[in-house]
Amino acid sequence: MDIINTFLLCSILILCLHFLNTILILNKKNRPRLPPGPTGLPILGSLLAIGNRPHESLAKLAQAHGPLMTVRFGTKKIVVATSADVAKEILRTNDRAFVGRPRPEAVTVGKFHDTSLVWASGLSPHWKKLRRVCNTELFTTQRLDSLVDLRHRMMSKMIKLAERARTAREALHVESLVFGTVLNFLSNTVFSGDMVDMGSSGGTGELRELIARLVELGMKPNAADYLPWLRPFDVQGIRREITPLYGRVHELLWDVIGRRVGERAGGHARRGDFLDVLLHYADAEENGSSQELTHENIMVLFMDLFVAGTHTTTITMEWAMAELLRHPPVLAKLKREIFDINIPPGKLVEEQDIPRILYLDAVIKETLRLHPVIPLLVPHLTEERANIGPYTIPEDTEVLVNVWSIQRDPVYWADSTSFRPERFVGSDVDIRGRDCRFLPFGTGRRICPGLGLAVRMVSLMLANLVHGFDWELPDGMRPEDLDMTDGFGLLLRKMKPLVAIPVSASSQ
Repeated sequence: MDIINTFLLCSILILCLHFLNTILILNKKNRPRLPPGPTGLPILGSLLAIGNRPHESLAKLAQAHGPLMTVRFGTKKIVVATSADVAKEILRTNDRAFVGRPRPEAVTVGKFHDTSLVWASGLSPHWKKLRRVCNTELFTTQRLDSLVDLRHRMMSKMIKLAERARTAREALHVESLVFGTVLNFLSNTVFSGDMVDMGSSGGTGELRELIARLVELGMKPNAADYLPWLRPFDVQGIRREITPLYGRVHELLWDVIGRRVGERAGGHARRGDFLDVLLHYADAEENGSSQELTHENIMVLFMDLFVAGTHTTTITMEWAMAELLRHPPVLAKLKREIFDINIPPGKLVEEQDIPRILYLDAVIKETLRLHPVIPLLVPHLTEERANIGPYTIPEDTEVLVNVWSIQRDPVYWADSTSFRPERFVGSDVDIRGRDCRFLPFGTGRRICPGLGLAVRMVSLMLANLVHGFDWELPDGMRPEDLDMTDGFGLLLRKMKPLVAIPVSASSQ
């Protein structure tokens, strides 16, 4: 009897083990086949291997694991693309599947991520409406052309500040000069008023300081995004500091919107700026009772425009000036081309002059190639399961595209780490993402909607600073000694801000 019981017990145990093994095998077969990647450490994954410059670290990992890899950051699995072909599959061929956005904690603190043009899902009706308004009303060629006089006034103010520094033989912080100019241009475009007092070289103003700090905190890597159990503790203090900043920015923008609503109610003439356009949409929604675009939505959109618009343009301008000062022959060639189209000394370069300065376009593209402002682009999130080659990317997977690595890949670019604008002269590679070797503004559904405005501003500012002055580095610094290291964070800023001295422009 004992032998029979033992036999029955062993048989049952064997059947149970076989059943469990079958379940495990079936589960493994049904599990999506993710791209390969580093194993990482328990709990932390590859967080420690990423370091201060994630774009560089991920590029090195891709050399070992391939152009599409899976990297574990804490408890989160992230898929990283590091080739033009894979980027095209994600951002264009399968862009519907990858049109979502993950929500960093620093963004959710503001509680408006679901209505943000940057962070809302690309499949949501609200996002589609915002995008349509931007594409048909705010960033059209006709609308941008109508702002030419405003851009002329902003250039005139910027050059006067630089001229004041030239007269006093003072060094200029290029980032401060450009940031104030861009912020005032955007504020005048949006609601017809300056937000920065440009009485000093960099300008002062509460909104300027708030936006700068918001971006600094928002782009700072946050452990709570990868180890969710840390969120309640706010170990880096990001939530504690960023919450009142959001509140104050909202107050400032609400005040502007509220005053304009009062003007419209009082029968004042329309100003024709972005705010009037958006309030027209909001009034139509209220009358139709659909309420898809509210005054709160307008405030969130303005915040998106100020935060994204100021920093993309400012960072690009600082890198462009730094590269020109580091490469005097390139600077001389650009100055000579501007001189050759007969713009006299002391006269501003106008927008109608820009298309004739072909080398300027090449300089800007080469700057964006080496120094894309968001080197990993804004992260994408899969809204549905997608297949990329032999791999399956599950729904709700965060995806990064390492454009910094793609744009420096020697497979695509000869002498890939050198600043050589000539590579773009006569090239059909543009900034609109048609060629996935060059994606500084992304491509597909989530391409930056304001790239046309950004390029106009950078072109005009760079041409006028180059034409209006010669430039020297302070303290006798040689061009080759200029530090071109990028800083810590998710934005590709210069670690050491560029300081330069404007001097009287020499005759060509």
